[in-house]
Amino acid sequence: MRLSCSGARWPTTGAGSRLGRGLSMLVSLAVIVTLLGSAPGFGTAHATARENTGGPVVVVGVPGLRWDDLGPRDAPNLWRLAGRAGLANLSTYTVSGVTCPVDGWLTVSAGQRASLNGSEPAVCDLPAPPSPRGSGAIVPGFAQIRARNLRGKYAARVGSLGTAIHRSGGLTMAAGPGAAFAAADVRGRVDFYSPVPEAVPPTRWASVRLAVVDVDDIQRVYPRAGSATISRTRRAAAVRQADRRIGSVLTALPASAKVVVAGVSDTTRRNSLHVLMAAPGLRPRYLTSASTRRQGLVTLTDLTAGALSAAGVPAPAAVVGRAWHPEGKPVTVAAAADSFGDANRAAEISRHTMTPFWIAFMAGQLLLYAAGALALRRNWQGGRRRRVLTATRTVALCGAAGPLATYLVNLLPWSRFPHPVTTMFAGVAGFDILLVTAALAGRWRRDVIAPGTIIAALTMVTFAADVMTGARLQWDSVTGYNPIIAGRFYGFANIAFAAYATAVLLTAAGLAHLLVTRGHRREAVIVVLVLGAAAEVVTAWPDWGAKFGGTIAFIPGIVLTALIVAGRRISPAHVAGCLAAGVVVIATSAFIDYLRPPADRTHLGEFAGQVVNGQAATVVTRKAGAMLRSVGHSPELTVLTVAALLFLWLALIRPTRWRAGALELAYGRAPALRAGLVGAFATSMIGFLVEDSGISVPGIALAIAVPLALAAATRTLAIHRRAAGASLAEDGDG
Repeated sequence: MRLSCSGARWPTTGAGSRLGRGLSMLVSLAVIVTLLGSAPGFGTAHATARENTGGPVVVVGVPGLRWDDLGPRDAPNLWRLAGRAGLANLSTYTVSGVTCPVDGWLTVSAGQRASLNGSEPAVCDLPAPPSPRGSGAIVPGFAQIRARNLRGKYAARVGSLGTAIHRSGGLTMAAGPGAAFAAADVRGRVDFYSPVPEAVPPTRWASVRLAVVDVDDIQRVYPRAGSATISRTRRAAAVRQADRRIGSVLTALPASAKVVVAGVSDTTRRNSLHVLMAAPGLRPRYLTSASTRRQGLVTLTDLTAGALSAAGVPAPAAVVGRAWHPEGKPVTVAAAADSFGDANRAAEISRHTMTPFWIAFMAGQLLLYAAGALALRRNWQGGRRRRVLTATRTVALCGAAGPLATYLVNLLPWSRFPHPVTTMFAGVAGFDILLVTAALAGRWRRDVIAPGTIIAALTMVTFAADVMTGARLQWDSVTGYNPIIAGRFYGFANIAFAAYATAVLLTAAGLAHLLVTRGHRREAVIVVLVLGAAAEVVTAWPDWGAKFGGTIAFIPGIVLTALIVAGRRISPAHVAGCLAAGVVVIATSAFIDYLRPPADRTHLGEFAGQVVNGQAATVVTRKAGAMLRSVGHSPELTVLTVAALLFLWLALIRPTRWRAGALELAYGRAPALRAGLVGAFATSMIGFLVEDSGISVPGIALAIAVPLALAAATRTLAIHRRAAGASLAEDGDG
């Protein structure tokens, strides 16, 4: 197969495959050298201090407790405790869309996402009370629960928390049914048990290393948690009751106790972020962990690691969470509570608008394809044809700019407006119009691919800058990630990677076009490789993109783009070599990350550790299953992907009413466009196979690439028709 920018070729001294291998090695070497050069500093790594183990660690779980529940009047005991604690929002997502209280407690027990039944519950029942055994208790059916979770997609080892305490020589205590699920060891046993915390003898607190307390007052006011809502007045009364009970516990504790209060689960199908406070602290400060790398946000699995760290007990390898640590300057409790409330509100709104957004986005793209097909096929006459093609081009550019606009809207505090959803969508539309206006503002608008290249370049630069500075724009974006869903907290989300990689490759093609038309083909190839290598570093580096599958998928797209710009033949050996180079790059990045202290590793280093420990198969199996399920679980993106491929083929490449496809005409004026589209298509399809989001990768890649291809095609047709009209006029004059 030969794909090239023109008939011209470089003089060759060997087979084309040698050039392909050389290009692949150049990209890989640049990436690896950059990674190794950055290794000694390790970015923003944090050291984990050893905790004082002089007193008991008391974990007080309050299912459903949110920061907007708290205040000096309704929860005076918790408010005072917050005044000497580290503070954070707690992401409690476990296995299903709703985290029932038992699922939350079992996740704390395992330090990994766990659940009672391993599936989406119809309703959330109250935890069953354990069976008394002397002064302690046994959780009924714990062996079956443990076996079921070991077979689950996360292979959670329920009982890890209690077992780690026992192996350190300490004793455990549970007060309340849910607490027994969290504190039990692998045999389902806790050393001391009380049905309610008020019945615990004062001397008992000091005799244990870990005490877990279940304060379920909020949960109990819901008839069957997860299936009903209640009034604000009734919820506030439940919060006051829970606060009084927590106050009695705090009074009974020895002065050396370390207290963690956590909203360990949801209580309704309104998924939220919940309260996390860890005392004592000198002054209130935000907490963070290596799991999230977000100031003021930790995960439920971090609760396990944090409790063990406070007890001076090493966390078992099965615990995926990381102990938290304070970050930033001291804050007031009121300011922190307001900040956490705003963050939760934005996360809730973003989560609930994702599905409507994607439906609207899919519908808009389908309408664009229909309008594009009509514009390309109808025999419009004179000025009407010009207007139709111009309008189609403009709308196509708007479609391609959509993903970037969903990022830029986070520059606005849309969640604080009276109508946040309307404000967010209006902001997306506004930024989209601004981007297209900029792309068509200058003389470059007359070029076939220059406006599309500008949109691609703006997308590339914004996404790269954002992920290199903490991914603030990606946070709570409808095309980014969400702390309630908790699929990812840093780096590139799969959809963001697909948009970024496509933008990089089309930007590289646009720059190559500029150089090739001026006779600088070699320089064009160098630009593609250098830009691609830099983008691959952003993708692979643990403190930036931290993208595992994306790194593997990106290199083939970069090299194929460079080969086509160079006018070289593409062979299966090129593709295989590119994939191998991608594996080498990501393995190097993961190994560098693995050299960090365990508390500072990203998921790349964690996976490297799982490979070393023989536990990687579970992760690979889970991600492969997620990739296969994505086709059915993401109908919007599945339909969008199929529609984009059909439009690309039927309307742009093989139309029935043109002797040459509109896209072929565009290739004639901008040969490098073919290189960028082929590279983007290759990366997206490989990404489909290696990323756990599966169909979302080609879905979003094509949603950018196809509109830009349509924009180039319509502009080419306008030029072609104008030239044909001028030629006919000259013939008539003659």
